[in-house]
Amino acid sequence: MPYRDVKTLPARAQIQLKFAKRGVKSAGAFQCLIVSADPPRREMLERAASEGGWKTSACADANTALTYLSRSLVQLALVDLENQQAHAFHPVVEQSTSHSGLLLIVCGNEGAIEEEVWVRQLGAWLYLPGVTESSNLKLLCSEARHIAERLTQSKPGGADRALGRSDRAAKKS
Repeated sequence: MPYRDVKTLPARAQIQLKFAKRGVKSAGAFQCLIVSADPPRREMLERAASEGGWKTSACADANTALTYLSRSLVQLALVDLENQQAHAFHPVVEQSTSHSGLLLIVCGNEGAIEEEVWVRQLGAWLYLPGVTESSNLKLLCSEARHIAERLTQSKPGGADRALGRSDRAAKKS
């Protein structure tokens, strides 16, 4: 081996570094993906995210949301599972939780314990059952914005610490 002196970062660290650099480039425009099949609820979520300081993009179906997630740098995803066929958006929730540094808020069905357990096991940032117009989503979106700012300023590997995860939990994922 002619290049024994050259040391490279592990694959995970390289990926985190790539996303950290991309995040710094777009630090002025934090992206939020809104996923809801119900137009009035989608508009409500979009308004709350905008008022919380996010640039929003809305999707009405899972395929469009998955395409958007794979092509864009998104720091927050708001997925609405309430009052609809929740299984259609399961791939969006699963894909969102696999992105390092992406905060996921899931608006779920009130009283759906299995759904809440599933979302929490995947590692969503927040699970909100029974969200209505009177809920203070703007405050949550504003807090998510502050966390996203810390994530983009943190070093590679700092995303888990900024989200409050322990080093042991970060190594498992």
